[in-house]
Parts: sequence; C-alpha cells; structure tokens
Amino acid sequence: MESKPLVSILIPSYNRPDYLRLALESAINQTYPNIEIIICDDSTDMGVWVMIQPYLAIYPNVKYFKNDTVLFVGNWNKCFELSTGEYVNYLMDDDLFHPEKIERMMDCFLEMPDISLVTSYRQLIDGSGNERPPVYATRRLFNETTVLNGIDFGNDILCHGYNVIGEPTTVLFRKKDLIEPFGILCGRQFTTINDLATWLSLLARGNAVYLPESLSYFRIHFGQNQNSLGKTFFADWSEMTINARKAGFLQDSNQYRSALTLQVERLNEMLSYPSFSDYVPKINEQRKKIETIISSL
Repeated sequence: MESKPLVSILIPSYNRPDYLRLALESAINQTYPNIEIIICDDSTDMGVWVMIQPYLAIYPNVKYFKNDTVLFVGNWNKCFELSTGEYVNYLMDDDLFHPEKIERMMDCFLEMPDISLVTSYRQLIDGSGNERPPVYATRRLFNETTVLNGIDFGNDILCHGYNVIGEPTTVLFRKKDLIEPFGILCGRQFTTINDLATWLSLLARGNAVYLPESLSYFRIHFGQNQNSLGKTFFADWSEMTINARKAGFLQDSNQYRSALTLQVERLNEMLSYPSFSDYVPKINEQRKKIETIISSL
C-alpha cells in the first residue's frame, strides 16, 4: 500500500444520510489500496452524524468533521484543506463510484505524469439508483481511452457550451495542481459551473485522459442541494468564457468571438422564459457587456 500514492476522497455532506451511506460505501469498496475519505458535514441536523458513527468505529481511514455553521461552498474548501493525499477526487454525497474508479484513474496518472486530470463516462441514475439515458452533456465522448490536449479540450468545451468533463464526482486530479480554491478561475468564484472552473484551471496546466467506462454515477433526483447557487448564476458561462481567455484559452479571436456569441444567444433565450423575469435587467446588462467585447474583436 505504501508504494501507491495516497488518494483523498472528499465528501461534502448536507442533510442526506441515506444517500451518503451509499456514497461512502462506494468509496470504502474501492479496489485501489491507499485511500483516505474526508467527510465534512454541513447538515442542519444530526442525521449524518448518527449514520456515520458505526463506520468511524470500523474504518480508520474515514475521517468525519461536523461544521458548527453551514459553510456552503466553504465546505468544499474545508474538505480539500483537511486532505493529505497527493491526489484528490470529490464525491458528492448523492453520487456513487464504480469499485475500480480510483484504481483505473490512478493507473493513468502513474503511466502519464504530464496529465492534469482524468475523467470518464458518467452514468446517470435516478433517485432509486436506476440507470437513465445520457443527455447531450453526459454522452460518451470516445469509445476507447483517449488523451486530450488540455487547451484544445477547453476551447472545444467553451465553444460548444457544455461541461462534458463531468461533475465533481467524475474527475481525479493531483492536489498540487489546483492553485486556486475549487470553483475559482482567475480569481472569480463560479456557482452553477464551479466544477468546470476547476477543470479549466487544471487543463491550462496539462492534458486530460478520458476513459469510456462508466466509472461514476451521477444521481438526478428531487431535492438536490441548490444552496451554493448565487444571484448571478445566469452570467456564469459568459464570465467563464472571459476568464478562460485570461487563463490561456480562446486565444484565437474568431474562436473567442464564437464562444461569446453562443453566450449572447443563451442570454437572449433566458429573456423569453417567465422564470427569469426577475433577472431581466441583469441579463440585459450582461448581454450588453458581452456584445461590447465582441464588437471590439
């Protein structure tokens, strides 16, 4: 075990002890031999604390911390700061790992030290664990293991406007490669796409590996936590595009224009939805900002 680098599985928890039990067991049952599991509990009750006690008595590599106050996105950072592994993989408390996830991804890092992240196909599941068909963003990108140039992969994501890399559960990365806290890209904290902000930050430093196997399971269900969403969520993709260029992506002006134009189209589409009526002034303001940048190119 000592010959294998330590991997930290980070689980930010919030009021879902039943789902967390399943997530934790999928982490405990990993075939990779050198793992620590960090659980930081943001719950407003003691349900998770009660559920976790038998596991703490049996598994010394499971470490649990109950927050005194709800930290929201700060809970993700607390998990990261408490971890001691050379490699990190978040696990959302309602998602699942395939038993060989960490082993398969660590094989990639050990064979290809110049990569900055490993991702895979992620299988959608419902609240009961039944498999669901993929949507466009979760479709299988390749049918065989594929190495992708970090900048080119990021450019493609930004020009098409879909996070095809995956949610936090999907990706394994080297801890030292994350130079800004999770969800921050070039100094800006993102909300609805905080995972993509981190993936782009990593891709700016190295290549990615995509594995075609279903190595994680992303659960779609009612009651998913939306507490981390900010009031400027509608601007996340357009601001992400701007910050990504600062990080080294979209250096070609035509490519940058194309990515920004897509975001203007999306902002225009939001204006037609009654659910965004309260945000119309801010959406218009953001749209004008992006149009000004486009006209200057």
